[in-house]
Amino acid sequence: MEGSCLKRPVMGMHPGTTTQRSPGMKKPFAMERAMKRNFRLWILSMAAAILVVFSGCGTIYKAARDERSLGTFVDDESIEAKIKGRLFDDDQVKGFDISVYCFRGEVFLVGLVEQEAQRVRAVELAKGVAGVKSVTTYILDKGKDRTTGKSLDDVTVTAKVKAKLIGDKDLKSTQIDVKTVKGHVVLLGIVSTQGEIQRAIAHAKQVEGVQKIKSFVMIR
Repeated sequence: MEGSCLKRPVMGMHPGTTTQRSPGMKKPFAMERAMKRNFRLWILSMAAAILVVFSGCGTIYKAARDERSLGTFVDDESIEAKIKGRLFDDDQVKGFDISVYCFRGEVFLVGLVEQEAQRVRAVELAKGVAGVKSVTTYILDKGKDRTTGKSLDDVTVTAKVKAKLIGDKDLKSTQIDVKTVKGHVVLLGIVSTQGEIQRAIAHAKQVEGVQKIKSFVMIR
């Protein structure tokens, strides 16, 4: 008929039209994103679990070789953690190099401070933790001339002393902790005999840079 036209089916899209995904097409993409996210979370969880296992194994190994009973060992570790937390949270002493050791409820604080009042405060904080029987300190004056180089020297001395102890097959090195403060080597721990204490001191004396040795090592 004149004036009419036949409409042919259009195979392509008309100009100006936009594509839209049907609801069904969105699901695969959402599922893919969710799977990737879950996989990343799984990787992170596995990494965290591995760290916990290795950390736990180290603690168990140390406890197995320790002269204390497992219960006493756990109590001492708990006391150390609580004291460290109190020192870290205290404005007067936080930021100072004070190491905490506990053996059968007897606490030892070893490190550096700038003022005597800070040492007194550290002792006060340690005594405030339940289970602490006594607090002994080996805390020196930090001094204004304390440099990073000197701190590294202490770290090096500590590493060399520990290496000496580990190299002695007749000495259970895991039972002796070592801390060096301004060239002063401090030995702490619990061993079976006086002879072991003397061996540890002798090893420390052989290390270059050691100015003084103080032993707080106790006999079981």
